[in-house]
Amino acid sequence: MAAIAVAADKPPMRPKRTKPEDEVDEKVVRRRQQYKFHQRRHRAKQKEKMLTLTNEVRTLLADTEQLSNKRQRLLVDRNCFSSRGTDAGVPARLTMEYFRIFEFGISPNLVQQQETFLRSIMTAQTAGPDYAGVEAVIMLWKRFTDFYVYSRYELLSMSVSALADSTVVVMETNFHIRCCRDGVLALYPGLHYNMEQLQKVINSVLVVPVQYRFEFDSDGIVTWFSADWDLVTALNAIVPLVDAARILADANISKTGQIRSRIEDIRQACTVQDGHGGSTEQQAATVLTSCSRKRDLSVFIQSITLAFPSHLFFSPTCTPSLVVLLSRIGVPASS
Repeated sequence: MAAIAVAADKPPMRPKRTKPEDEVDEKVVRRRQQYKFHQRRHRAKQKEKMLTLTNEVRTLLADTEQLSNKRQRLLVDRNCFSSRGTDAGVPARLTMEYFRIFEFGISPNLVQQQETFLRSIMTAQTAGPDYAGVEAVIMLWKRFTDFYVYSRYELLSMSVSALADSTVVVMETNFHIRCCRDGVLALYPGLHYNMEQLQKVINSVLVVPVQYRFEFDSDGIVTWFSADWDLVTALNAIVPLVDAARILADANISKTGQIRSRIEDIRQACTVQDGHGGSTEQQAATVLTSCSRKRDLSVFIQSITLAFPSHLFFSPTCTPSLVVLLSRIGVPASS
C-alpha cells in the first residue's frame, strides 16, 4: 500500500520526442562545414600575415645593409679613427688592402688600380727611411719587375696601436721572391766570383722576412711607410752565414728594400769598376786563371756563361790581355 501511495504522488512522465535522423545529420554537417570554413579563413589570414611580415623583414634587412654601408662610408670620409688601435679600424683595413692588391707584386693587369690605391693613401709628403713621396714608392715597385720574376707576400701577423694623433700598423710578412739572372748579378755583384752560389740564388725562391710599418694621420693618410728586410736570414737559408754576409757586403739593395742599381748596369759591367777597385777584365782574368790551372774547357765555358756577358770574351773588341789568357787554355779569341 505504501508503494502504491508513493507512485501516486509522482507526476506522470512525458515521453521524450525523438528527432528525425536526417535533421540531426544536417546540423552536424552544417557545424562541420562552418568549422572548416573558419579554419580555412584563419589559415588564409595567417598565411597573408606571414607573407606580409616576411616582406617587411626583407625590406628592413635591405635598409639595414644600406644604412650600414652609408655609415661605414661616413666613418671613412669623416674620421679614420673611429676604431683606431684595433684590427677592425680603417688603418688596419687599408693595410690589409695594400697587401691584397700587391700580393703578387706589380701586375700589368692591375697596375692602374695599384697606382690609384697608393695615391689614395699616400702623398708627396709620405716619408720613408731612404725615400720620400708616393711616386718613389710606385717607382720602386715598378723597378722590382726588372729584377724579380716572381714575388708573393705571406702575411704572418699584424699589430695596431695608437700613438698620439697617429695610428701605427706593423705587419710581419714573408716576401717570397725569385730573381732573374741579370737581376741577381745587379743586386749582388759579389756573386760574379762564385758560380755555385750564383746558381743557388738563381734556382731558389728566397723567403725574406720583412717588417712593414705604416703610420696614419687623422685623415687616414700614410705619413710614414717603411720596410725592414732581413736579407741575411733569407740568404742563410741557401748559403752559409759567412757567405751570406759577404754577398751582402757590396749588395745594391738596402735593408729597406730600396734598389740602388739598375738593370742597365749589367750591360755596362765591362766598363764599370767594381767595389774592390778591379775592372771587369781583372775579374775575368781571375776566373780564367783559375780555369787554366785545371785545363778544363768545360769549366771555362760554364764560368763565362754564368759570370760574365758572353760578348766580353768572344767579340772583335776583346782586349789583348784577355786574348793571352784565352790562349793559355787553348781557346782562340776568334772562336
